[in-house]
Amino acid sequence: MNVIKTFIKNHTLFSIYTMVFLILLYGVIETTGSKYVFNMFLFFIPLITFYFGLTYLAKNKKFKGFSSLKKIPDLLPDYSFLILTGICIFLIIGHLIHIGGSPGIKGFSIMDTTNIVDLRRNITSEASSLWNYLSSFNIKAILPFSLLLLAFKKKKFLFSILITIGIFYAFSLMQKSYILTVLFPIILLTLFKKKYFQSIGLFLICGIVVISLIYIQNPQMRGGVDNVTKVETTIVKSVSDTKSYPIRVILGLKHRIFVVPGEMVSQWFHHIPKNKPFLYGGGYGFICKMKGIKHVEYSKVLYPIIRPKYAEKGLQGSVNTASFMYEYSNFGNAGLVLSALFLGFLLFFIESIFGNNVLLKTSLNLFPIFMLSSGALTTALFSGGWGLVIVLYYIFAREFRVESERN
Repeated sequence: MNVIKTFIKNHTLFSIYTMVFLILLYGVIETTGSKYVFNMFLFFIPLITFYFGLTYLAKNKKFKGFSSLKKIPDLLPDYSFLILTGICIFLIIGHLIHIGGSPGIKGFSIMDTTNIVDLRRNITSEASSLWNYLSSFNIKAILPFSLLLLAFKKKKFLFSILITIGIFYAFSLMQKSYILTVLFPIILLTLFKKKYFQSIGLFLICGIVVISLIYIQNPQMRGGVDNVTKVETTIVKSVSDTKSYPIRVILGLKHRIFVVPGEMVSQWFHHIPKNKPFLYGGGYGFICKMKGIKHVEYSKVLYPIIRPKYAEKGLQGSVNTASFMYEYSNFGNAGLVLSALFLGFLLFFIESIFGNNVLLKTSLNLFPIFMLSSGALTTALFSGGWGLVIVLYYIFAREFRVESERN
């Protein structure tokens, strides 16, 4: 048991990603048997080899440069948390003014599904690209990081103000996942500190926001009209109709979490290169700009192939998949190895910055790592805010260290 605890402490991020991989592997085997197991381990074995190879070299001081990552300088003044909180609040207020107020509040007065869909779409389509990027960085990185920093520094008044504004902001943007994105690091902190009443309170807040958004996004629940063509969801259709609806939802969620991510991996393996060729760099926007060629997004191209019934009804969507499949779609099996090298280096790099602080490693990195089960690594790092979280931690690491030593 002590060996396992030591391993998890030293290799927290790798341990988390191993859980992600096992979930993906389970889904692949559940949907296609052993057909693509070799391909899966063609990615995972190089990942293990490269990650622990780098760890061994760093431990034996072959990579002297990485040891300096732990010697984080004192880059900021003592009032830096005020600056970060101010930036966070400014971006929230500025974005809400830019989009004309809170869409979540406006949704209460809309009584048909078509206009609700338009309202949600307009949050991004009518905003400038700059504000869309700033909003994404704020809700996925700056805001949750700021809350965690204020909690560590025990700035209760500022924390109360920011968490209230943050909850309202997550509700206003009408994305059910945003409230979890904002509160997830704080929830983990309360669980680590065994403050279970606070944990329950935060979970209740998440539930209230999610239920409120479901209520707003379904006008028929409050006497309105559902005038959008319904398509049976994957959450319910995978479960027998003979079971009660709550049981069907629970089993459907289980299917969505543990089977669907691996199913999408299998689908991509099946259709590439059988129905769609390898892209050889055409799946990366920055490469396409350099080459002057059209950027191809297989997550959208494969949608009508993988979801033909939805496409026949005129629906457009995307079939996102695990991060390593984006490299596979560009370079085949060689792309799986290439993806393993990138991810292995990234996990090693982040571990080098965070050291043995399991709480902060988990709080700030668990959510982005789990997102790798259904999105590209570059998306998680950049538009997903993961890279910004890492930069913020490097800048504010001394603040966390000082507070930890005081406690």
